[in-house]
Amino acid sequence: MLKNNLVIKRVTRLSDKVLEDINLLLSQWYKKSYSIDPEYLTLVIKNNYLIALYDYDHGSIVGIVTLIKIPKLSGVKGSIEHLILDEKYRGQGLGEKLMVYAIDFAKSLGINTLFLTCESEREVANALYQKLGFNIKKTNFYYLNLNNSK
Repeated sequence: MLKNNLVIKRVTRLSDKVLEDINLLLSQWYKKSYSIDPEYLTLVIKNNYLIALYDYDHGSIVGIVTLIKIPKLSGVKGSIEHLILDEKYRGQGLGEKLMVYAIDFAKSLGINTLFLTCESEREVANALYQKLGFNIKKTNFYYLNLNNSK
């Protein structure tokens, strides 16, 4: 159960405050100043499920996770992206609560499999995902940077 001042809910529209809060979280994530384009963030909110942990005492978003629904020939899959929690809120089980909410929300959308990636050095995050029942799948994960490809 969350403290009375904390609420998890889906972000459904962009405001200046939402943009500011998400930029602060992304700056912590990337360990440098970050400014997401408002039009792009609007697109993310419209086409995906941006789930936020709000602290009403501070009037801000203090954690986010993005859920992407992917209809495939093999069934409806989902991807978890960017679980980010404000540094001041870590170590309180709030990342787990965000993930449980996202998993339950994915089930309600008819998603039958969730995927995520996590760098091996992120020990706390990897332990959380395993605790929640995620299994490591040995695969050749490829990517192509289309901005720099020949």
